[in-house]
Amino acid sequence: MKYDYFGNTSLRVKHLLLNFETQLLLFEELFKNADKKETWENNSTLQIKYLEALQNHNLLENKNKTTHLGTKDARVKSAPLEDFGLIKRKEKLISEQGYELLELIKNQAYKIDNDFLQIDLISMFFLKMSLKFSKSENLLQKYLEVFALYNGSISKELFLFLPLINNFKNTKEFIELFDKNQILDFLIFKDYRDKLEQFLIDLENKNYDKMNYFHTAKGEQSAKDILFALKLFLEFRENKDKNIFLELLKAKKDEKFYRFKELYLSYISKEINKENKIKDLIHFCELDSLQDFGKRFFKLIFKARIMNNLKDYADLNERYLNLCGIFEFNLESISINEIFKLVLKHSKYKDILKIITHSKISKELLSEYFNDKEFKVFFKNYEINSLKELKTYTKKENLKKIHKLLKYNFTKEKIINILELFENRKNDDKIASLVTKEATIPTIFEYIIAISWCYIDDFNLEHILNAGLSLDNKFLPKSHAVGGEADFIYHYNKHSLMIEATLTQKTNQRRAEMESVSRHLGNLLLNLEQEKREKSFAIFIAPYLDKNVLNDFRSRIYCYFENETNFIKGMKILPLSIKDLKNILNSNLNYKELLPKIYEILDDKDDYGSRWYKENIIKITQKA
Repeated sequence: MKYDYFGNTSLRVKHLLLNFETQLLLFEELFKNADKKETWENNSTLQIKYLEALQNHNLLENKNKTTHLGTKDARVKSAPLEDFGLIKRKEKLISEQGYELLELIKNQAYKIDNDFLQIDLISMFFLKMSLKFSKSENLLQKYLEVFALYNGSISKELFLFLPLINNFKNTKEFIELFDKNQILDFLIFKDYRDKLEQFLIDLENKNYDKMNYFHTAKGEQSAKDILFALKLFLEFRENKDKNIFLELLKAKKDEKFYRFKELYLSYISKEINKENKIKDLIHFCELDSLQDFGKRFFKLIFKARIMNNLKDYADLNERYLNLCGIFEFNLESISINEIFKLVLKHSKYKDILKIITHSKISKELLSEYFNDKEFKVFFKNYEINSLKELKTYTKKENLKKIHKLLKYNFTKEKIINILELFENRKNDDKIASLVTKEATIPTIFEYIIAISWCYIDDFNLEHILNAGLSLDNKFLPKSHAVGGEADFIYHYNKHSLMIEATLTQKTNQRRAEMESVSRHLGNLLLNLEQEKREKSFAIFIAPYLDKNVLNDFRSRIYCYFENETNFIKGMKILPLSIKDLKNILNSNLNYKELLPKIYEILDDKDDYGSRWYKENIIKITQKA
């Protein structure tokens, strides 16, 4: 039996997309500076150098740099990049596709959507590379064939079984057996028939000591754990004493029945109540023939093993397929987004997949299909007759999903609670569990600030789309290896607002923020008309506000800033702590009501920054 899935069970990293991008940038540097004599071999200098690079970029938990374990980490962590055809470690080369991704990363292509598919270019690149996945040929194509047969949406159970698809003659046979609930029986009989026959003979002869058919790659202990339970079940069949099951149900870690209880018991009984569990165990051991019991027991073991493996692989599949930008993972189902559903309905959808697979990713790729007769009919059903209308449709659907997300996951009250957690970096794990584990905490902070501003500005959902954040299909944030622009810029009728959010503190805040905030604001102001420029300003948000950062920001009201053709004098920056932002949210004052107060503070004559903040901004946020 074989399993075909995306990812690697020995490599479960947080921030998967960021990990891919960062590692590719590290390999670019590593290969560029590598000596001709250096080779990518076990325990080589090159692998140790890469190990150090991983550690320096917080991509490695293991601290050992010179042990076998350490260089194994360097190999294991970088293997998915080779599986996706981005690098050739032995040849010390970045592949053509690897350079394509590097270009997309450096150009921040997550901010650019493909016109036809309406997904960002980095997502489209991972769609392309998943179609070219080297570990299993045409794997995504086969997965998509299943989605196509179910009109673009499948159950979570069917998604769970997808890694088994290559055990069948074709997709049709796989689907037929799934619909009949016969996949596991078919595979167990097909792959383990000889073992089953030997097991039944040994069971009849009470020959338990040579039962190597229950062994796993981890050794024979797993077989021993199973035999302990088997003997317990056979004992019950002999003496009918249900109390013997108590030892199994009460087993604690390192005790005889514990591993069987953990791995297999849930496939016999899902009951919580002890008495009900015992009833299910009695039913499982019921007094039919020994042969029938033996078949039932054998199927239990291999069904549980297959299902446990599938759950493991489903988690990897979800994380890797989420990189493609076309899958939507819901509570009860997994769907393809609406535009890609139309692709799968097309009579030549496999040709379209080939074009994606063999083309350089760009904004214009697939644009010729706007003139395709079938797509014209499809789009007409959605009242889409042009690229502009397609973008409008996509935006409208995205806003619906964001509204639903905020309604059920990120109410104003929950946002206030999450903001409070940012005041202590010991809460990072809790924040990730409440929002997403696919983004860094600074990225999550920017995301929560964007949602906060949505609530402050009359629940304007477009603020989340216009924040320049990279969002997945659940509209949760993703982190990337390259950034560096102003966080958010919102344009109003008579002014523009720039919001910069940071988690840096004290000395780091002075070093990291004093120059960048004024530079970003200066560049914004230089590009505005004079009348709008005078009314425009920045808001700086952080858990902690350093006094000298406050002084520096306030001094900017006197500073000149220029480019080759123009200059400005004076920049207005409003600093807010998380506490201040929470007060504003709790006040229920909207941005229109806050704006006159903000202008009053910014126009105050006091230029002693820390005093100005203490006496003016804190008062206004407390009033709010």
